[in-house]
Amino acid sequence: MCNGKSLKLMTIQYTSFAYTESYCRAVDAVARERKYLGSTEGFSFDATFLFTKTIIDNNLAQYLAIDNNQVVGWCDIIPKSYEGLRHVGVLGMGILPEHREKGLGTLLLQKTIEHARNINHLEKIELDVFESNNSAIALYRKFEFEMEGKRENGRKLDGTYDTILLMRKFI
Repeated sequence: MCNGKSLKLMTIQYTSFAYTESYCRAVDAVARERKYLGSTEGFSFDATFLFTKTIIDNNLAQYLAIDNNQVVGWCDIIPKSYEGLRHVGVLGMGILPEHREKGLGTLLLQKTIEHARNINHLEKIELDVFESNNSAIALYRKFEFEMEGKRENGRKLDGTYDTILLMRKFI
């Protein structure tokens, strides 16, 4: 039970090619809200497939929340690619609006961090979050992410500025 609602029909599972199209749609839906992701639209199916292939081929940390055979949330931690930075992973996540505030972010983040630490042997996780995204900031603080810096007015969308917070967690 999470917030009084059963999640027993919902599963948290490692990414799979079987969910590429659904994952692609979920990212697009969250991006088009124009509030939470850096992009305002999702990626093409081909780009999403290649991203998923990279994750699977390298056993990287990405978990999906599946409800009725559809992706309703995701979380990934992708290692940086340059020598000297490969011990650091960058976190990305999103949850469809109707599935928020039910504890799903906690389940996804917990599983993904475990994978990044125990399988990918990452030492540090970094993320960017908009200062206006109070729910996400609260979730990250629950997992002991700390502020590392910020980019004042780092985003200007539809005439409105938002500061980008830089957070990190050593694992």
